[in-house]
Amino acid sequence: MAIISCPRCAKKISDKSQTCQHCQLDMTGMSAERKHHLAIEARDKKMQGALNQSMLALILFLAGFCFLYFWALEPDGYEAIVSQGMIAAGFLWYIYARARLIYLKRKN
Repeated sequence: MAIISCPRCAKKISDKSQTCQHCQLDMTGMSAERKHHLAIEARDKKMQGALNQSMLALILFLAGFCFLYFWALEPDGYEAIVSQGMIAAGFLWYIYARARLIYLKRKN
């Protein structure tokens, strides 16, 4: 008995099991080509999710930047603090999403 990765969810399962206990994928009679196709779909879904997160983080960063510099806010007002928080959160989220993308690309 060997431990393999599920083609759909990539979690560890036994090679003797008929279905994945995590995602309920039925693996009876599944060809190697179909398993490979499911693994590629799962990888692409993770990559797309990381790309979407980086885009949302960039939008958050730019919204905070535009709010702070184009609306002429008072430097010590709560709006300025909120916009600076948006800038910081967007920047950190963007760095995290890009690092995740690099990790996913190198993993495959």
